[in-house]
Amino acid sequence: MTATQAQALDAKMVNAISSSVMEVLSSMANTNVTLKSVNARTDYTPIGDISAIIGIMGESGEGMVGLCFNSPLAKMMVARLLGIEPADLSDDDCCDGIGELVNMISGRSKTALSENTGQPFRMSLPTIIKGKGHEIASRPKNTPYLLMFFDAEGQEFVLQVSFKFSN
Repeated sequence: MTATQAQALDAKMVNAISSSVMEVLSSMANTNVTLKSVNARTDYTPIGDISAIIGIMGESGEGMVGLCFNSPLAKMMVARLLGIEPADLSDDDCCDGIGELVNMISGRSKTALSENTGQPFRMSLPTIIKGKGHEIASRPKNTPYLLMFFDAEGQEFVLQVSFKFSN
């Protein structure tokens, strides 16, 4: 794969995943979401209370997609998904709900990626990590993060993508 092909896939990946995030959270969690910025970094530690991680595999390489939220935002979205008040959510229900939202996002992303690139992609089941200041270290080594910062009704959350292209 040439550098130009990798950049084109990278752009298609970003568009497919960011669109999927906005569509799923808007339709399923009734949450207004906008993409604020996108930038690449060589290292990043999530700032939040709960993250959902999904592995992504394709003919051109492998990587991970992670969503990181603060607790109030996560509870608000899951409560809206379930049609209840955030105060009525247990921590376990919140984790399950974030996992379900990320599952929907990955399914939509997988379809869009496959259609946009003409290659099949597979995604793993979500893994949920919770705890203030947690670190996600499962991405492919020596691969930069692509960070997408979103606004959801005045609160920020981060989508991080890391993809290592096969040679």
